[in-house]
Amino acid sequence: MKTQSVIVSLIIATSGILSAERVELPVEAAVKVLKELPKLQVLDVRTEEEFQAGHLKGAKLIPWTDQDFAKRAGSELEKDKPLLVYCRSGKRSAAAAKALEKLGFAEIITLEGGTLAWVKEGHELVEPE
Repeated sequence: MKTQSVIVSLIIATSGILSAERVELPVEAAVKVLKELPKLQVLDVRTEEEFQAGHLKGAKLIPWTDQDFAKRAGSELEKDKPLLVYCRSGKRSAAAAKALEKLGFAEIITLEGGTLAWVKEGHELVEPE
């Protein structure tokens, strides 16, 4: 657990971001975090349809627009583990990150530019199995 926090902090620090509580990382920095922390929680806050079309490997879907978003996030995710949150462009994930912070999540990372930036940078989305 402590090792994960140190790794996230180092990646964040080398990305030029000062705070480690809630940060927005560009795609390549997020790729590093995903590689270094294989147990990192990955949360997709897009719609079911968007998720089915393709998502980040290992992502859990809890749509931001669901009325029970906070309840599900609080019960289905671990608050003391780092969490990468993303959406299509970054707007929903930013709003979701604020809500998750209020719920007591310790380290929240959002993907700058969402899946649009992810694909533009040459990374693939996976389809549900």
